[in-house]
This record gives sequence, C-alpha cells and structure tokens, in this order.
Amino acid sequence: MKPDNKSAFWAAAEASNEILKFYHCREFTSTKPIPSSGFLFHYTTADGLKGIIEKNELWATSAYFLNDSSEISYGCGVLREVLDFWIAQNSNRSASLSLRLAQDIRKSFGDDASPSIYVACFCEKDDLLSQWRAYGQSGGYSFGFKVPASDMSRGFKPEASTYTAKWVKVHYDRSEQVKKCRSVLDSVLAMSDNPKIAQAIADFDSHPQVGYPVFQRLLIDILLEEIVSFKNKAFAVEEEWRVVVRQRELVKQGTDDGGKLPAPINFRSSKGVLIPYIRLIPTSPPEKLPIACIRSGPTLEKATTAMGVRMMLEKNGFPNVQIEGSDIPVRL
Repeated sequence: MKPDNKSAFWAAAEASNEILKFYHCREFTSTKPIPSSGFLFHYTTADGLKGIIEKNELWATSAYFLNDSSEISYGCGVLREVLDFWIAQNSNRSASLSLRLAQDIRKSFGDDASPSIYVACFCEKDDLLSQWRAYGQSGGYSFGFKVPASDMSRGFKPEASTYTAKWVKVHYDRSEQVKKCRSVLDSVLAMSDNPKIAQAIADFDSHPQVGYPVFQRLLIDILLEEIVSFKNKAFAVEEEWRVVVRQRELVKQGTDDGGKLPAPINFRSSKGVLIPYIRLIPTSPPEKLPIACIRSGPTLEKATTAMGVRMMLEKNGFPNVQIEGSDIPVRL
C-alpha cells in the first residue's frame, strides 16, 4: 500500500466497521421476543417423529422446498418493492455510492435470487387445526421444545460449525415488513453518502477486506436477516417461529474455514423430489434434544398412540416427556 493511501484505507475500513456496529446494536442490544409459554412446537409426520427420536436430530430444510414455496421468495419480493421505491426516489443522484449499492443489491435479490437458507419451522400452539391439516392426514405429531428465555440459541445447533442457527419470530404485517427493510436501507446507505467514505471505497474498489464488494456483502447479509422473518398475512394464524440456518457474513464466530470443507448438506426424497436439509443436533452432544412434550393429532387414538410413543422415547433415552392427544374434536 502506498503511504498516501493509508488514510483512505482506514476510512474504507471504518465504513465496514460502522455497518458491523449497526448490525450488532440491532442484534445484541435490542429486546428480543420470546414465546409467552416458554415452549415452541414443531409439527411432523409419524416418520418424522420416529427420525427425530431415534436419530436425536431435527432437520432444517432448504427454504425453497418447504410446503409453502414462497417462504423466502415472499420476503425477497417485499425487499425488491422497497428497493425499487428507494431507487426511484434517489434516481437523480447518479454518481452516489448509495444509489450504486441499492441498484446492485436489487440485482442480487432479483426474481431468480436463491440465497442458501435452511429453515426449521415451529408454532406457538401445539394443537392447531391448520397444522393438523398439513401433517395429520395419516397421523401427525407436535413436539414441544423448552425455549430458555435467557438464551434461545440453546438446545440444538447445526451439525457443521461453518453454519449458524438463529431463532426468528415471523412477521405477517406487510407495512411492518416494509418499515423494517426501509430502516436498514436508510441507516446503512446514509453511511455510504459520507464523501470521505465514498471516496475511500472507490479508491479500494475491489480490495478483499475494505473494498466495495465487502460493503455490499455486509448490507445484503443484514437485509437477509430481516426478510427471513417475513411471511404472507394469510398464514398469521400459525404464529410461526423459525430456526434459520445459513452461513452468515456478519457472524463468523471463528468458524470460517475458507471454503475448505464441503457444505454439510444432506438429502431426502419426497414425492420423487430430492430435498436438501441440514441436521440440527443437541448443543452439547451426547445430550438429548430438549423435548418437553409430544401431542398426537386428532386422527389418532390417544391411548394406543401414547403407548407407542412412550415406548420409543424410553428406548432412546428421553425421560420425562409429557404425551397427550389432540383436543380437537374432528377427523381430518
């Protein structure tokens, strides 16, 4: 580096640090929602129940292979709408770094955008008719997991340390979703309008540590953190939470191996389709998953079903799990 470029280098580095500070303030100092009951519930089939208990693991499925195909594309659509509006409002600033960033990020979240995101879905209710209709046609179950209020990340983690898992509460109000996206854009893009920072990033445009691509990746990562919690209001009755699993730019946690190891992706088949997933294992193996209760769906006979589930739990070392049947008086 030339001596006269040192000040520009540190200005560019400071820009990245400001984004990191913004993220950490939002992520670690803001009040986080917690489920009111202290439990979250995962619905699955009889085969799913068997696999969870016998293998002592959950599966985070690629978001593009979930029952609702718009799980992530919906959030991308909201973000594209916000970006289009922001770009239209600022189109007269043709030389600004913020406009360039907004336009490039819009391309990154284009119609064919496919970020590598894996999701395990949970509900606040363990006896929900809409979920039984999805999973209970041939006998479904809901698993209740104790969620520590002090640290929701406890309980299970991705099998590979290069991936991170994060609990998010799903938001269904579109106006609130737009507001969240706009808040990120207004805050971070404003940093890039600082003339000193803009010039520094231009001077080190392709630098692997402080250049423009770094600035862009960090902003994309923050926006992804927002849109993974978005869902169409038609699904609001589900009161959904998600464990979102992916490789994060902002939360390396000392686990980045530079791409030396292959991604820990597994595959299962369903209806002739191969579905990618990542294993979620207990936080401290060989401990067990924190299963507190299991409820069988309304299509199953309570007493016989409870006996089979209890025998499987005992065989696989899960003590003190409460077993109940659905109270919904319908047959699906």
